[in-house]
Amino acid sequence: MHPPDSQVASDGDQPTSFSFSWRCVAFLSCASALLLAAAFPPLNLWPLGWVAPIGWLMLIRVDTLPRRSYWWIYFSGFLFWMTVLYGVGNAHWATRLLGWPALCAYLAVYLPLFVGLSRIMVHGARVPLPLTAPIVWTALEYVRAHFATGFSIAQLGHTQVSVLPLIQVSEFIGAYGVSFVMMLVLALVATALPGARRHPLTRRVPLGLTRGGLVALAVMVGVGYFVGGWLLLDFSGQLEWGYSRGGQRDPVQPVKVGLVQGSIDTVFGDPTQSERTFEQYTALTDHLVQNHRNLDLIVWPETTMGDYILHEIGDDFALPDDKADQTDAYREQVPKVGDKFAGFVHDLSVNRWKAPLLLGTSVMRYGHKRIEHANAAIHVGPRGTIDARYEKVHPVMFGEYVPGGDYVPWVYDLLPIGGGLTPGKGPVAIDVDGVNLVPCICFENTVPHLVADQVRQMDQAGIPVDALVTLTNDGWFWGSSILDLHLACARFRAVENRRPMLVAANTGISAVIDSQGKLLQYSPTRKTTYLVADVAPTVRPISSYTKNGDWFAGLCLVLTIIGAIAGWVVSRRPPPTAPQKGN
Repeated sequence: MHPPDSQVASDGDQPTSFSFSWRCVAFLSCASALLLAAAFPPLNLWPLGWVAPIGWLMLIRVDTLPRRSYWWIYFSGFLFWMTVLYGVGNAHWATRLLGWPALCAYLAVYLPLFVGLSRIMVHGARVPLPLTAPIVWTALEYVRAHFATGFSIAQLGHTQVSVLPLIQVSEFIGAYGVSFVMMLVLALVATALPGARRHPLTRRVPLGLTRGGLVALAVMVGVGYFVGGWLLLDFSGQLEWGYSRGGQRDPVQPVKVGLVQGSIDTVFGDPTQSERTFEQYTALTDHLVQNHRNLDLIVWPETTMGDYILHEIGDDFALPDDKADQTDAYREQVPKVGDKFAGFVHDLSVNRWKAPLLLGTSVMRYGHKRIEHANAAIHVGPRGTIDARYEKVHPVMFGEYVPGGDYVPWVYDLLPIGGGLTPGKGPVAIDVDGVNLVPCICFENTVPHLVADQVRQMDQAGIPVDALVTLTNDGWFWGSSILDLHLACARFRAVENRRPMLVAANTGISAVIDSQGKLLQYSPTRKTTYLVADVAPTVRPISSYTKNGDWFAGLCLVLTIIGAIAGWVVSRRPPPTAPQKGN
């Protein structure tokens, strides 16, 4: 016979015992997963973000969990990620059958970790749930952003991307701060629900929604919205007019940037795709320059140059031993191919469009007994020369590399990504008539610390960053809600670093975002179009988050480790022996 959904028993002054059956665990876990998925695109029911995790919090609060509980919690995490990331499998059968499930199976691990670590702290170390839950949740989001190069899409706080006053806290502690506040409020609510465990010392519900708790909660939310609203007013209009330069920089006029968005869905094995992509983008750019004269920069998304890629010889060039006799021929021919590419982009910039370019293409570098492939953004300056080049530093797991693929290279034969991507060495500033743009490529703008590090490095080098620009080819996802998740990350990066963000995306969503995360312009998905934005210089200092990084989320991780160790040690102690009653 299965136990009932809940059991409550009390014995005089003993703390209340409260437990769930495995059916109740399954229901609460899966309900939370589906509700939270509905808070993300495509439904975008963002208020559900303030409700969905309560089921998981109830599992933390309960005294005991039955066997199989953590399998159900893991399954609910897998269900959530498979629902939210379904578009990952659209590009190729291998990503649908291998990459998408493997990624979701990995990400699902964080949910049972959240419940398990929180239970150790709550029931072992006796840390109240409203302190434990936000700390552990934030710590695990931080780990997820760093482990295996990081994956920060669909953080809890991202559900609130359209609530501009709330997300302004990201300037100080990143998007983690929004997740922390949400989980704090949810944990306070969870402690007030029926069946709350009494604290063994006070015999009361710890930090429940008492009168004082309600006041504290109201004050916290009110202060957060007041500060966020003030920041919205303070930073309004940065993209169009910039800040007062105060004599710290020479007067520089805003520059006009064109963002070109074609619509070519990725189809592996289609021999015409590269040619069709390049032809579509050249035609769109012809139309752009006919309607907007004197552009200061034209931006194409990632890898839209088709078969036109840059070839070069590396400093450590050497052919395999069985081809060593061809070394001189390679040294002669590869630079010629590179010069031909440089002449081609010079003609596009100077003769055809009469504007500087920022083009997403690939680099094939002949190194030491191997060919390296880099994903690059190439800046063709006013004279038609390649003035700067940024190579992507953060490959996408299962999209541009496979964990452990260097040791089992045969796995790349199963996937359409080739032999893996060679990471670049660091950030680059693109100087557009005195306005500095820092590019990132593809999903790099989903990793908060990476973008902040790039802006910080430029600032330390004495190069002020005026705006961020993302070049991405989201044709892999065939117009799915992955595009909306990607855009949400771009908006958070703008707020965190207090710099406008421009996005040029194949199939969309291209966008112009100001420094407070507001969408000034954006394009429909899977539509051929372009956007034109005026970008002004700024002398505003880098934000607190840019300067100090992930100290807040890192502190949450340290507290989680300490709390988990303390809880484990306490739980290992034998229970106290009850005193013998006299006759």
